[in-house]
Amino acid sequence: MQELNPPPQRLGGSLPVRMTPIVPALVLAAQLVCVLALCGWAFGLAGLSGGFFGGYRMQPLTAVAFMTIGFGILLSGTSRRGFTGWVMALPLLIGCSALAQELSGLSLGIDRLLFPGSVVHQFRSYPGRPGVLPALGILLLALASLAVISRAPAVRRLSVVFSCVAIAAAAISGTLLPLGMSTPGPETRYALMSLPSALTICLLAIAVVALRRQYAWPGSPDCGFGSATIQTCLLLCVSMPVVSALGHFWAERAGHASAEMIEIVQAVAQVALSCGLIAWAWMRIARESGARSAVNLALDSAPVSITDVDGRILRWSAGCERLYGWTSEQALGRFQQKLTGTPPISAAGIEALLGGARHENEVTAYRRDGRALRVLHSCQAVQPRSDLPPMVVHSMTDITARTQAERAVLASDARLSLAIDLHELGIFEWSLATDRFVFHGHAERLFALAPGAFEGGIEAWKQHLRATFGTTFHTPGPPETWPAGRHPFRLVAVEGGIAKVVEGTAHIHHGPGEGDISMIGIVMDATEREQRAEMLKSRESELRSILETVPEAMITIDGDGRIRSFSATAETLFGYAATEVLGQDVRLLLPRYVRPSGKPVVPGQDGAAETRITAGLDRHGNELPIEIAIGAAEVGNQRIAIAFIRNLREQLAAQARINELREQLLHASRASAMGEMGAGLAHELNQPLTATSNLLGAIDLMMAREGDPEQVRCMLELARQEVLRAGSIIRRMRAFAAKGELDIQAEPLEEVIGETLQLARSRRRAPGVRLRYRPSVAAPSVLADRIQIQQVLVNLLNNAFDALAGLNDRQPEIIISTRQLNDGHIMVSVIDNGPGLPEAIINRPFETFSSTKVNGMGLGLSICRRIVEAHGGCFSLRNVPDGGAAVEFTLPTFAELELKAG
Repeated sequence: MQELNPPPQRLGGSLPVRMTPIVPALVLAAQLVCVLALCGWAFGLAGLSGGFFGGYRMQPLTAVAFMTIGFGILLSGTSRRGFTGWVMALPLLIGCSALAQELSGLSLGIDRLLFPGSVVHQFRSYPGRPGVLPALGILLLALASLAVISRAPAVRRLSVVFSCVAIAAAAISGTLLPLGMSTPGPETRYALMSLPSALTICLLAIAVVALRRQYAWPGSPDCGFGSATIQTCLLLCVSMPVVSALGHFWAERAGHASAEMIEIVQAVAQVALSCGLIAWAWMRIARESGARSAVNLALDSAPVSITDVDGRILRWSAGCERLYGWTSEQALGRFQQKLTGTPPISAAGIEALLGGARHENEVTAYRRDGRALRVLHSCQAVQPRSDLPPMVVHSMTDITARTQAERAVLASDARLSLAIDLHELGIFEWSLATDRFVFHGHAERLFALAPGAFEGGIEAWKQHLRATFGTTFHTPGPPETWPAGRHPFRLVAVEGGIAKVVEGTAHIHHGPGEGDISMIGIVMDATEREQRAEMLKSRESELRSILETVPEAMITIDGDGRIRSFSATAETLFGYAATEVLGQDVRLLLPRYVRPSGKPVVPGQDGAAETRITAGLDRHGNELPIEIAIGAAEVGNQRIAIAFIRNLREQLAAQARINELREQLLHASRASAMGEMGAGLAHELNQPLTATSNLLGAIDLMMAREGDPEQVRCMLELARQEVLRAGSIIRRMRAFAAKGELDIQAEPLEEVIGETLQLARSRRRAPGVRLRYRPSVAAPSVLADRIQIQQVLVNLLNNAFDALAGLNDRQPEIIISTRQLNDGHIMVSVIDNGPGLPEAIINRPFETFSSTKVNGMGLGLSICRRIVEAHGGCFSLRNVPDGGAAVEFTLPTFAELELKAG
C-alpha cells in the first residue's frame, strides 16, 4: 500500500501541523536579525539596525513584534492554539496601532517606549513608529501564524496566501534602498522598508510556508504534476513580479533608457513570460487531463468503489454496476457492506488502514438478484488533501469462476484419490534424467515392494519383476530406443497355490530435449477379476447345460430377427435341427414374431418380458399353439432377444376337458339345489292351484244359482291369475335347472334378485329367518347370465340358511344389498347375523373340497367365484364385526359399458 503523505492521525480530515527542522532555523535567523537591530539602537550602531543603510533603520517596536511572531510560529508548530493566540496579540496590537496612527494622523505616545533618546534623531516624520509596509508585514505574518492553527480548512489555506503576499512586499520594498534610493522623499517612505525588516519578514514567511508545505511546497502531489513542476511554477510566480519591478526601478534610476522604453520592455517581458508560462501549463494540463481521463476510464471499467471511513459509498464505478447489479444512483450514499452483503471492517481494521496498512481477503458477496459471488476484496485508505476526510478505496475482483474451478479441481483430486484407494490402484513414475521411480497409491504393494525401500533405477525394477513374477517389462533395448505410446503388461505370481495377477499400462513420453524420456503408468490387482472370469466360464457352461434340459424351448434372436441359438427342446418342438435354423429368419418358426420394445430383461422385475399366446410352425407346416415370453438384453453393443416357448397343445386340451367338467358340475349343482328346493316349490305351487280350485268351485256354485255374471267374470280373472302364477313358478324352475352356455346380456338387477328371493323363500329348512332386500341405489341393468347369477345368489343364501339353523339367541336375518361403485360396477352383498366364517375359510376361501358342512363337498364358493370372475367381477368374503358373515361380489353395469363404447 502506498503510504499516505503524510498519514492521517485522526478521523477529522485535517493533517496535523508538522514542524520540520528548517522552521526553527528560519525563526532563529529572524530572531538574530531582530536582536542585532535592538543592539544597534542600544549601542548607537546605526549599521546594525539599518543593514548598512543607516538612513532607514528597523524600529525597536518592529523588532519586538517580529520576535514575538517568531515565538508564536514555534508555538504553532507544536499545535498549542491557546498560547499562540495570546502571543500573537502583541504584534497585532503593534501593527494595528501603527496603521491607525498613520491613517488618523494622531500619536498614541507608544512610538518612543524603547530607546527614546536614540529614536528621536532619525530623519523620519514619526520616529520610533513602524512604517506602513513593516506594519502590514507584521499583520500578515501574525494572521498567517493564527491561520496555521485554525480549525477551519478555508482559514488554514489562507496562511500560505498571507505568507506569499508578505514575501512579495518585502522583496520589492526592501531592495529599493540597495538599488540606489539613498534619499527617499516624504511620500516615498510609504513604499520603503529597511533591509533588516524585509529579511526578517521573508524568513518568518518562509517558516510559515514550511509549516504548511503540503499546500505551498508539496513533495508528492496527487494532481498529475511532479513536485519540481509545481515548485518551479511557484518560484516563477513569486519572482517574476519582483524581478520586473526591481528591473524597472533600476533602469529608470540609471537613466539608460526613456521611461516609455522601460515601460514597453517591461510589458513585453511580462507578457512573453506570462504567455510562455500559460502555454506550458496548458500543454501540461492537457496532457495530464488526457492521462487522467484514460486512468479514470480504466478505473471506471474495473469494479472499484470509494467510501468514507464509515463505509458510505462516495463513488460507484461501472464495473461495480456490472458486478453487483446496482446502478450508481442506487448505490451512492448507501453502506457498501449492507449493499453487497459483505462483513463490515472492524474498528481495528479501520485504524490499521488509516495507519497505512492494506487489507485484502476473499469474501462472499451478493448481487442485487440474490446470487452469491466469491470476491477478492482489497482496500486501502487515501487522503487527497488535508482539508478532506480520509477515504477508503475498494477494489473487487470476481473470483467466483476461479473458486468454483478450484473447488472442482479439489473435488476431482479427492475423487481421484478416493477412486485410487477404493479400487486399490497404483501409479508409478520414472524419468531417464533421474533414473528413479516414484510410487503412489498401492503401487509398491502391487509390485511386492516394501514401502519406501526401493531406490533403484529401471534395470533394478526389471530385475525385481523378473525375480518376483518370472517376467519383466517387455520393452526391448535401452530407454533411448523405447517407442512413445502405451505399453500394457501382465504379471503373474503364484503364492500358496493361488495365482496373483497384476495388470497395468505404462505410457512412455518423449520430451523436446535430448534424453528427455519419462514413463508414467497405472497398475491394478487383477486377481479377483481373473477368478471371476474363470467362475463366469464355469457358470456359463453350467447355464448352457441347464437351458438344454429345461422343458421350455429357448431361441436367441439378434437385432435383424435371425436365430443365434436353438435349444434341444426347441428341436423337439419344431422338428428342426439347430444347424438347419441358425442364421435363418425367426419367422420361419414364428410367423407373428414382433421385436420386443421394452428395456433389457431385468431379473425379478415385473413386466420385463413380453408374454403372449400365438401360433408357431413346425417342420411340416403344422400350426402349434404356443405361449412365448420375449425379453431384450444387451450383449456388448448388440441388442438381442431371448424367447422362451411353451407348447400349449396338451394344456389347451386339458383346459377344454376342465371347462366341460365345470359345466357339468354347474348343472349338477343347480339340480342339487332344485332337489333341495323341491318341497318348498311344491308348497309354492299348491297355493295357486288350491286357490284356482276354490275359485272354480265357487264359480260353479254361482252359475248353478244364476249368480251375478260380473262376479263370475271377476272370479274367473282371479283363477286365471293364479294359474299364470303357477306357470311362472314352473318356468323359473325349468330355466334354473336347464344346462346351457354362458349367455351374458343386459338384465335388470332388481328382477334377477327378486326371482332369486322367490326361489329362496320356498326353502323351509330354516324357519323364522327374515329375508330382506335393501337396495342403496336404483339398481341399473347389469351385464350377466341371469341363470348363473341366480345360481350364485341361491348358493350364498343356502349357505346363510345353513349358518342360521339352530340360532336361538337372536332373530336370524339375511340382508341382500346393492351399492354403486365408481369404476362402473355394482356390488351385491349377502350379509347374515350368524356365527361368521371360520379362520380356515377366511384364509383360504376358494380352496376346492374345503367345507364347513358335515356333508358338504367344498365346491360352492369356488363355483361362485368362477362364475363372478367369468362376468368380469370380483368375489370376496369377510366377517362382520357385530357377528355374522358378508359375501360380496361385483358385476359390470350396462350403462357404463354404453358410455365407454360411445
